[in-house]
Amino acid sequence: MPTSPDQEVGAALGDQAGEAKLREVITAGGFGSIRGAAETSFSMILEARA
Repeated sequence: MPTSPDQEVGAALGDQAGEAKLREVITAGGFGSIRGAAETSFSMILEARA
């Protein structure tokens, strides 16, 4: 995260990005299928497939 603002994209997602923003970034990366694989009160795991 610390170097992200200096990069061309500069998304700076950090650990509080949220599912909607993560889905947006993953879809922009060319993945078509995204599903929630697991979630706890502290973690969210998304599975992405091309």
